[in-house]
Amino acid sequence: MALPSVPLPLFEPMCVAIIAITLAMMARLRPWKALLADYTALAVAGWIGEHTCVTWYEHYGYAPIWHGRLGAVPVMVPLIWPLVIMSARDVVRSIAPHAGRWTPVLVGGLVVFDASLVEVIAVRAGLWGWAEPGHLGVPVLGIIGWGFFAALAHLALERPLAQRPFALVLALVGTHLLILAGWWGCFRWVIRGDHGDASLVGLAVLSLGALVGGLYAVRAGGALPLAIGAPRMAAAALFFALLVKVAPDDVRLWVHVACVAIPYLVVTALTGTRSPAGLPRATGPSR
Repeated sequence: MALPSVPLPLFEPMCVAIIAITLAMMARLRPWKALLADYTALAVAGWIGEHTCVTWYEHYGYAPIWHGRLGAVPVMVPLIWPLVIMSARDVVRSIAPHAGRWTPVLVGGLVVFDASLVEVIAVRAGLWGWAEPGHLGVPVLGIIGWGFFAALAHLALERPLAQRPFALVLALVGTHLLILAGWWGCFRWVIRGDHGDASLVGLAVLSLGALVGGLYAVRAGGALPLAIGAPRMAAAALFFALLVKVAPDDVRLWVHVACVAIPYLVVTALTGTRSPAGLPRATGPSR
């Protein structure tokens, strides 16, 4: 399949706009200093993680249509992914503030859901590609890998500010170890090749589980503030537009999008706009 030269006009400027909007909305819930410290740390760690994965494993690579690169990674990528992780942390702390030790798992799981949506549409649009097939052109481990990093990055960001650089280094090391363990312990030997419709059935089951869990969280009193939900909707809308542009008739892709979107849309619709108790306020002292 020939890759489109420009899958969506102004895609990268739109990404920049969403980054700015998301940071501005996040600043309503925490001090700018703390926000930018976390964002910068995750951007650096995200670039290191991406660059090492691309160059060490040669399992995926980015298309030449991106503008501006640092090594093997387009600059835009490490500017976007910190917000995916930070947004997931905010969502989990909002709707499940009492998750306790399960919080990293929930953060990682939510990022896996988010990454699955981004991955399948971006691969279909030719923004990047994988060396192996899998679920709609994306190996399962390629999606889960971002969940590994998100869960470990969450733990790193929970450390005191002075300890976070070292903690993020450990998160990167841990991510590589989990990816290698996943590959050599499972995915190299099983679940390879094009999964066909079987993976959509599995995704539908996971989607139902996410919906049930989300409804339970809402019933327990969790709420998703507009400052957290709105930027996620804007980002989802961008990829929805990309999907309409590059694959309007791809039924399997649309089924995937529905499985990912329905739990989030239902939970968002059922929650209020009050500020969650688990997040620091922008008027409080910076960490």
